Parts: sequence; structure tokens; C-alpha cells
Amino acid sequence: MSDSILSDEKSETRESIENVVSQAEAASDKELPQEEQKEAAEQTEAEKSAEQTEAEKAETSDETPADETASEESAESKTPEPAPEPAPVPTAPRCENPIVGRKVFFINPPLYVENYLHLELKQHEYEVYIISDFRYTKTALRHFPDALCFIFIDDEMSYDEWFNFIQSFQNEPVLKTIFVGLMSAVIPKAQHERFLMNLSLPGGFILLTEFKGSALIEKIVGILDLNGAKGRRKYLRWDCSSEDTPINGYFANGSQLLQVSIVNISSVGFVCYYPASYGDVLKKNTLVASFSITLGRRSIVTPSVVFDTKMVNASKYVSIMLFSKHVGQDDRKVIKNYVFDQLQDRFEKLVFAGQPDVEDYSNRGQNQAKAEEAAEELVEEAEEVLEGDGAEKPEKTENEKTAEPAAAAGEAEKPAEEEKTAESEKPADAEKPADA
Repeated sequence: MSDSILSDEKSETRESIENVVSQAEAASDKELPQEEQKEAAEQTEAEKSAEQTEAEKAETSDETPADETASEESAESKTPEPAPEPAPVPTAPRCENPIVGRKVFFINPPLYVENYLHLELKQHEYEVYIISDFRYTKTALRHFPDALCFIFIDDEMSYDEWFNFIQSFQNEPVLKTIFVGLMSAVIPKAQHERFLMNLSLPGGFILLTEFKGSALIEKIVGILDLNGAKGRRKYLRWDCSSEDTPINGYFANGSQLLQVSIVNISSVGFVCYYPASYGDVLKKNTLVASFSITLGRRSIVTPSVVFDTKMVNASKYVSIMLFSKHVGQDDRKVIKNYVFDQLQDRFEKLVFAGQPDVEDYSNRGQNQAKAEEAAEELVEEAEEVLEGDGAEKPEKTENEKTAEPAAAAGEAEKPAEEEKTAESEKPADAEKPADA
């Protein structure tokens, strides 16, 4: 029983979130009764159009001639059965835009991208993260195979190493689906063309010398929207249903102070659970003039409108709340910053708990392996030479045998000649006369 209740709660929460996202602007700009009437009118028109379509189909099927039907049947009987189609190949995540959008990563960004572009994209409700240490890039992307990733390649590694790094994505099925884009401010033209011609870059190659300030934001937003970064949602939400520190909300009902448990929140509204014992205090279109929400160490008080309420089970209800248009930008900014801080904290715990990338993306590893192989070959050749010296010497030829005695005789005559030369060089007065 408990498992079915939990599954019902999750499905209800998902439906509620999508309703909030798709209709938040319309519901906040107009009065809810008018919106309800508009929805009823649209539903009636849709039912009428569906009935007309069914009637036209029925008339068309009735008017089909009998002979035409017979000819079709005969043609079908004569046509051989087609061969069975091969099993469909699974479509990569990049081919379809997800409902909740894609995470956006900036790898090794310069300061003006991190401090300016990053903040602007968050204000536009994109889920953006910064990875300053590129060694954790693959660890992060393996968790989010449909992410968009912009890599700044002007430092940390050489262009050749960055080229090998990006090319290595093709070696892993999970990383193949990543939308990779590059950013550079000083890359040479030859290297720029090399990256464009030899790598798959669905995120493009942005030269920061050509796009600055608002032009850079417009360029990035265009790429993100083209690749479905937001999906079907318009606002980022923090799902706190499974967190250890839940968010609580409080509102007054007469002399009572009632508490609700908030399961997710965004800058336009939130979804909350409350006991069935509260009755219909949060029925549809009810305006709660003062709804207090505690976000960490901050508390905000916002007027909120009940967009819809549903029963989860006999003891629990779920309500979708929209912030009134009277909620100030300061309070919305507090909510938005809280959502981003929680998302960033969860991301860091997930990614930086893993091991960094220690692979060498230069060619030094390959060159070293080749050098080691060459050294081993030289050692083997030297060993073979040494073994050859210790083997039996080959027999001498007749010429070598005849030359050896002559060489020995020549060597023996040399000392005798040297002695004669030494005696002839002695001075004549050194000899003593015989009669003295």
C-alpha cells in the first residue's frame, strides 16, 4: 500500500510541475476565474472539432466504392509480403529535446565568462554550471549524457592536447551524445580551421574576439534554444522532496497557523503537501494573502494563489501554488538564488566525489612507448652480437694462411734493424784507443 501511495505522489507531482511551468505566466497575468472559463471554452471547441473529424472519417469510409475496395484487396493479395524490417537502432539522446531541458557546462572559462555570462544565463532560467578544473569534465558529463558543454581552449593545455581531449569523447558511447562547443580568444586561424574540419561541434566554435557583451549572450542563448536547453519548461525548479532538510511553508487560517511541506519550488510558484484534516482551506482559486516560506536562513512572505488542488490519498492533499504578481523582484531573486545554490551544491557533491581525469592527451605517451620499443630492439641486437663473438671462428682461407708467416718474419726483423741503427748513431770519441 505504501509503495502505491509513493508512486501516486510522484506522478501527481510531475503533472503538477508541468502544469505550473506551462501556464504560470497566463495564470499570473489574468484572474483565475477568467482563465477557467477560457479553458472550458477551449475544451468545448476541441470536443466539437473532434466530433466533426470523426463524422468526416465515417462518411469517407462509407463512400468508398465496392469495386475500388475489391481491387485494393486483390492487389494486396498479389503483393508478396515484405521482408521483416531490421531492429531499430536506439536514438541518441541528442536527437530529441528532453522535457526538462539540458544542463549547460562551461569548462575552464575565463573570468568574464564566469562572472558575466554565467550570471546572465542564470537570470534567463538556464541550468548552468562552471567546471574550472577540466579534469572533472568527463566525470560530470557521464552523469548527464544529453548536456551542452562549452570548452575554453586557450590555456591549461596546448591546442593539440585539447584536440585529443575532445576527440576522445568518441571513444565512449555516453560521451558521444554530448553537445560540444568551443570558445577561444586567441586561437590561430590554422588551428581554428583544424578544429572545425576534424571535430563534431554541434555547439559551434565561438570566437570571443567577435562576440562580446550582449552579442555574446545573444549568441549563446541562440545556441541553447536551438538545441533545446530549456525543453518544455520555462523556470528552474528545486526538487526538495527527497532532501534531508525539507522546506516548510506557513499560512494563517483564522486563528490557526497551518504548515505545509513544499516538495519543489521555482521563482513562479511551488507544490506542497498538507494533511486532509485541513479541509478545503486551499481549494482552487483561493488567495492566501500571506504565505511564509523558509529558505535556509532566509524567510519570505508572499501572497500566493491556489492554481489547483488534488487528493493524493485519504490523508493527504497536494496543491499547486502560484506567486501573485504583487510579489516583488527582491523576493523572487531570493528564491531564484536559493534554487541555484541548491542545484550547484548537489552538482558538486555528485561530480567532485569522483576521481579526476589523469589521462595524458599529448603525444608524449605514444612517443615514449615507441622509444621503449626501439630500446628493446637495440638491446636484443647487442645480445645477438655478443653471442656471435663467443661462437667458433670460421676456418681461414689459403691467402690468410700464406700471409701470416710473412707478417711474423717482418715483425722479427724489426728489432735487429733498430739495434744496428742505435750503434751507428754513437759518437766516435766515445771509443777508447787500444794502446791506452
